[in-house]
Amino acid sequence: MNNYNEILKNFGQRALDYRLSSTHGNPVDLERMINLLKPTLDTTALDVATGGGHTALALAKFVNNVMAIDITPEMLSEAKKAALALQMNNIDFKMEDIHSLSFLYEQFDVVVSRFAIHHFSNVQKALSEMCRVLKPGGKFYVLDCSVFDGEESERELNQVELLRDSSHQCSYSPRQWNELLKQLPLKVEHTSLLQEQYQLPQWFDRMSTDQTNRQEIFRVLNGLSEECKSHYSFGPDFITTYRFEILATKL
Repeated sequence: MNNYNEILKNFGQRALDYRLSSTHGNPVDLERMINLLKPTLDTTALDVATGGGHTALALAKFVNNVMAIDITPEMLSEAKKAALALQMNNIDFKMEDIHSLSFLYEQFDVVVSRFAIHHFSNVQKALSEMCRVLKPGGKFYVLDCSVFDGEESERELNQVELLRDSSHQCSYSPRQWNELLKQLPLKVEHTSLLQEQYQLPQWFDRMSTDQTNRQEIFRVLNGLSEECKSHYSFGPDFITTYRFEILATKL
């Protein structure tokens, strides 16, 4: 299912919230990304689905140029405001669909995407495009929402995500990511499953999740098996989540 219109609706009206998001702008996450990528001044980077611009801004401190792309005009506008406020003049912003990029083959030294791939309607096509525009020997980095391995968690926790955000497509488990990565011209250097907690109701509020869906989310969580619950503790003010981090080099 193509969720283009849902993305435009959901994120267009919440662009400012995402620019101010402490989750997307978490300095610990951004510093870890920089330490893994080890960018240099002659690096050209592509930030896929830049959102509020946090990733592009972090990269711009270390590289020659960042191309920051998104399909949501309001997100690009907020990201530009963030760059202007920090006087970052080595970031270019462009509206692009990751499934069909306008860039030349092997154009970038680094291609990065954070907290976006779970929205891509055709993940194989999107990842192939990211690899297409990456130079041989270039660095590929992803940090995205994930779920614990297992049929139940892969099904039920994605249902939770969809109830919260109608533009959600799939949070891939490490098992599923490993299958996707096998199809790409990449040498995987690092992967990590990171456990996190989102605070409630902020996690719901960020997407204006209605009360019916909030109740349904807790019904799903309460209906998990004991084994699955052991990976997904939750309460009235928090929910356990996972992220998957990938660093790879293009062959």
